[in-house]
Amino acid sequence: MNQLILPYQKNVKQTFENFYSNDASNLNILESIVNIYNNNNNQIFLWGENFSGKSHILYSACNYFSKEKKCVYLPIKDYKLFSPDIINSFSEYDLICIDDIDIIFGIEEWEHSFFILVNKVLESSKKIIYTSSSSLLSRNIDLKDLHSRLSWGLVFKINNADDIIKEKILQKIILEKEYNISFNVCKYLLQREERNLSSLVNIIHKAGLYSFSTQKKVSTRDINNILA
Repeated sequence: MNQLILPYQKNVKQTFENFYSNDASNLNILESIVNIYNNNNNQIFLWGENFSGKSHILYSACNYFSKEKKCVYLPIKDYKLFSPDIINSFSEYDLICIDDIDIIFGIEEWEHSFFILVNKVLESSKKIIYTSSSSLLSRNIDLKDLHSRLSWGLVFKINNADDIIKEKILQKIILEKEYNISFNVCKYLLQREERNLSSLVNIIHKAGLYSFSTQKKVSTRDINNILA
């Protein structure tokens, strides 16, 4: 198998084409990833807030390159299920995608394993992409040599979505999860005072579960009852 994706969401294919953004900087990030094999940059460090699309970008990179490259994806949020040794063989892959690497910052054995991995990647001219919820400027990495190595590559911040893009993202979640929710709910939620994407996504999931349990379509009239 050329591509390892954990966890993989059945019938959901994340691509660069369905990464919604009208921000020029975000679109430049996608272009840099697509062209990662056309330049000397071996690594890309992406950081941004939750629900800014970091995981989507990594899935998209794996899907984009997997026909010709050997790709691996590791979600660090599940690091307690793995030993740091899991990444020892990652240097054999052409493209390594590490999601939420900042979760293991400050954990000695994990930082050391990643330091070794980065050195192998740089020596072998393989490619590695990381995502993080914090900037490298936050200085929350105990192993200074690892901090230095991560800073050697391209570093990009993923900018937050505006309301137009947020609405598209919420609609996409409804379709992917097959929630029975009216699209009008998305626009309605964006008119509320609390409009950060993390909260909006949580509401959509809550409404979706409600639609499953009641076997009825959720409309704007139902939202207040669902959130009560």
